[in-house]
Amino acid sequence: MADAFSLPVASWRVELDGEDLTAKINPRLISASIREKRAEEVDQLDIVMHDSDGLMELPPSGARLTVSMGWEKGSGLPKGLVAKGSFKVDEAQWQGPPDHITIRARSADFTDAFRVRRDRSFVGKALSEILGAIAGDNGLALTLDANLGSRVIPALGPGAKSDAALLLALGKRFDAVATVKAGRLIFGPVGSGMSTGGKSLPIETIERAATASADYQRIERESYGLVTAVWHDKASGERKTVQVGGGETGKPKRLRKVYANEADARQAAQAEDSRIGRAKARITLDLPLGRPDLFPERPITLTGFKSEVDARSWIVEEAEHSMNGSGGLKSRLALQASR
Repeated sequence: MADAFSLPVASWRVELDGEDLTAKINPRLISASIREKRAEEVDQLDIVMHDSDGLMELPPSGARLTVSMGWEKGSGLPKGLVAKGSFKVDEAQWQGPPDHITIRARSADFTDAFRVRRDRSFVGKALSEILGAIAGDNGLALTLDANLGSRVIPALGPGAKSDAALLLALGKRFDAVATVKAGRLIFGPVGSGMSTGGKSLPIETIERAATASADYQRIERESYGLVTAVWHDKASGERKTVQVGGGETGKPKRLRKVYANEADARQAAQAEDSRIGRAKARITLDLPLGRPDLFPERPITLTGFKSEVDARSWIVEEAEHSMNGSGGLKSRLALQASR
């Protein structure tokens, strides 16, 4: 016999410095939302509660909130709570009347040490050595794509940089996700769908019927056929060119920087070629029945939309999950074409 139909009811769990506050906050909850970003931008948690009796205290700055959310019941929905990470309180606001409290917290995985400039010297080092040093200095485990780990970088530019800035530069150099999640430094190609444990993430299918609205954009303002990069050959004293791509018609895109060697030039050209491919199509989806199990870098297949939309492969670029005190939960997903 088929399972009886059940109305969707969302639930969550919130802890403050290890203390479960769910039962205390639930009767006061107006909204709770989590915005997840792909890379160097930290995830953000916003909680709004009513304080009509004046008994709710503001959390101390720097307190750690740990949040999970999901579906308690509902036909056709994935059941259970999904851990969404730990967040450090850095803003708190009280307003009234009507009296209410707003708490804003950002991902606790990016510690203050990540923002401190430090002198490092990496010359002729493999990416695995560089990222291993960053992870070790910050007490993190490392998840690194095997194909990128052996890449050797002749030199990283002079001057003191924070680990956050260094990760941003390395991510751009290799067109990679460079982020910290759940106590791990994760580094892998954008769109590779790599989990925190280094395994491939399963592809999720989203049907048109599951969306409240969709906004698709195909962007062809600049159509490039290939990417070229110039490097300086010290042996001959000449400038030479490498090119990547060329599978499509269009003008070539030339990178402005002159690179120190052929390897650096090729890496930069390959990264830019990948970015150009992804930027050609985007779609934003509103899901009235939220899916907190979907997060940045999760590969997506779409069905029931326009044929060219369904034909593309997609990855989640950003995700926002919002729930209210009445048991509602919705998601807004920004997807980017993987190619």
